[in-house]
Amino acid sequence: MRRLLQTALLTTVFSALTAICLPLAHAHGQETGLTNEERAKLDTFEGVTLDKADKVFVAKDYPRALAEYDAFIVQFPESKVTPYAILRKGRSLQELQKRFEAIKVYQEVIDFFPDDVKYAAAAQFRIGQCHSENGDVEKAMKAWLALADDADYAKEPLGAAALNALADNLIKQGKADEGIKRFEQVAVNFRTSSPDAARGAIGRVVPYYIRTKPDAEKLREFYVAAKTFEHGPRDAGADAATDGLYWQRVRDNIRTNAEFTDLQKDQRDGFYRYWAGKMQGQMPADDGFQIDLANYIRAYERDDAAWAQRLDKQFADRQKEGDYARVVQWIGAFAPKKEKVEEYYQKLDFAKMSNTDIQNLVYTLLETNRDPERAKAAFAKLRTAEIPDEAKGNMLNWCQQRWQLPGSRDVALLACQSFANADAGKMQALRYLHWRCHPHHGHVRMEKDFPEGIALATDMQKVPTHAKEAFSIGGNLLQWSGKYEDAIKAYQQADSPPQTLLWTSECLAKLGKLDPAVAQLREVENFFKDSASDAALRTAYLYRDAGIKEKYVRTLRGVLKKYPKSGQSSEAHQRLEEMGLPIGGGVDTDD
Repeated sequence: MRRLLQTALLTTVFSALTAICLPLAHAHGQETGLTNEERAKLDTFEGVTLDKADKVFVAKDYPRALAEYDAFIVQFPESKVTPYAILRKGRSLQELQKRFEAIKVYQEVIDFFPDDVKYAAAAQFRIGQCHSENGDVEKAMKAWLALADDADYAKEPLGAAALNALADNLIKQGKADEGIKRFEQVAVNFRTSSPDAARGAIGRVVPYYIRTKPDAEKLREFYVAAKTFEHGPRDAGADAATDGLYWQRVRDNIRTNAEFTDLQKDQRDGFYRYWAGKMQGQMPADDGFQIDLANYIRAYERDDAAWAQRLDKQFADRQKEGDYARVVQWIGAFAPKKEKVEEYYQKLDFAKMSNTDIQNLVYTLLETNRDPERAKAAFAKLRTAEIPDEAKGNMLNWCQQRWQLPGSRDVALLACQSFANADAGKMQALRYLHWRCHPHHGHVRMEKDFPEGIALATDMQKVPTHAKEAFSIGGNLLQWSGKYEDAIKAYQQADSPPQTLLWTSECLAKLGKLDPAVAQLREVENFFKDSASDAALRTAYLYRDAGIKEKYVRTLRGVLKKYPKSGQSSEAHQRLEEMGLPIGGGVDTDD
C-alpha cells in the first residue's frame, strides 16, 4: 500500500486559498485514458463493453456512462483495466456533482490498486479536486500534498496541476522556499510530459534565484536538473564556468529582473554586486559577458572612468585587424558616453566593412544608441546593389517591428527605395505606410504618413500589376483621413468585393447616407455567403448608430435566425441581452 501523507503535515488552516483552485480548472478536460497497448490486451468482450462506456462518457452522457462502467466492473472484476473503469466511474459521479460519492470511488482505486500508479495518482488528484469544488480547501490541500510528496504519483500528468497549486499556495503563505521547491518538481518531473507546466514553473523558479533570493549555486543545480531553461529540454554544459548558454540566460534574467525604485538603492547595489562577484574571472573571451559584467560593476561602483577602462581593455586584448563587428558591438556598449561612441566610430572603415557589418551598425545606432541621423548616414554606406531585394525586405520588417524607435520609419523607407525592382519597392513602402496609418494599431503617426501614402498609392495605381491593391490601400488611407467621397471612388476602382463593398458602406454611413450604406451591406449579404453574417451584423450597427432602435433590434434578431452558428450570432445575442430584451420576437432583418 502506497503511503499517504498524514494530515500532520498541514500546520496551518488555509483560510484564503480559494484562488488556488483556478489554475486547476483545465484538469477537467485532462482525462486519464488507456494507452493503445493497454487496450490491445483486452479480450473481445472486455473491449466491446469498455468502448461502449467510453463512448457515452466522451459524449458527456454521464448517467449512462456511470451505469456502463459499473456493468464493466461487475462483469470483469479481474480485468487488468478495472482500476481505469473505477476511475471513470468516479469521474462520472464527479461530473454529475455527486462529489462525496466520487471521493469514495476514487479511494477504492488508491486502496485496491495502489501500484497502478497512473490511475491511483489520478484518483488522488481528483479527490483533491472534489474537495476543492466542495469548498473544502484544507482537505483539497491534504489530497494534493499526498500526491505531490509521493515520488511516483507526482510524476503523473495531473501531478503538475497539483504541484503548481501547492506552490502558489505556499508562496502566498509566505513559505517561498517550500513553494519554489514545488515549482522545481514540476520543472524537472514534467519537462517532456507536460512541457507548458514545466516552462511555467521554470519561469517562477529562475527569478527567485536571480532576484528574490540570489543563489548562483542553486540556480545552476536547477538549470542542470531542469535540462536548461530553453523551450525544450537539452543536456546542460558540463561546467558552469564554460557554459555560454547558461550565462546568457542568467544575464537575460538579470536584465529582466533589475527594476528597482529610488528607495531600493541598497537592494539594487547588492543585486549587482552579488552577480558581478559570481561572474568575475569567468568567460574571458565572451565579449557580451564581459560587457555585461562591466555594466554590473558600474551599477554599484558608479565610476564611469573605471567602466570605460574595463571595456577598452577587453576590446584591446582581443581585437584583430578588420574585425569591424566588434567595433560595432563596442559602439553599442558605449552608448551612454557619446565621446566614447565617437572614438570607436572613427575606427570604422566603411570601404572595408561587409554589408552585414554596416547593416548591424544601422540597427545598433537605431536601437541601442538612439541616433537616427547617424543610422541614416550609415545606411547610405551600404552597397545596396549587392543586397537582394528579399534581404532589404527583411530590413523593412525589422524597422516595422521597432516602429517606436526614432528613425525607424526613415530607414524602412530607405530600404524600400533601394529595391532593384523599383515597383516592388514602392509597393512595400505603400504597404508599410498603410500599416502605420491603420487606426487599430494605435501608432503615433507622423503628419506626412497620410499624404505620402496617398501620393504613393496614386502613383502605384498606374502600374497594372499593382493597381487593384493600390486602389484598395489608397481607399483606406483616404477613408481614415476623412476623405470619404474620394475613398468610395478608390474602392470602386479596386473592385474587390465583398471587402470594398463593406468599406464603401462605412464611408456612406460617415457621410450620413444610411439607406445607400445599408444597400451596400444587403448586396454583400445576398451575394457573398462567407461574409453574409458579418454584413448583417454591420447593418444592425448602422441602425444603432443612427438611433433607430426598432430596426436595430429587428436586425439583431434576424442575425440570430439566419446565421445561428456564426460568431456574429453570438455577438447579436450578447447585444440583446445587454439591452434586457428577449432573444425571440423578431423574424428577419428589415426589408
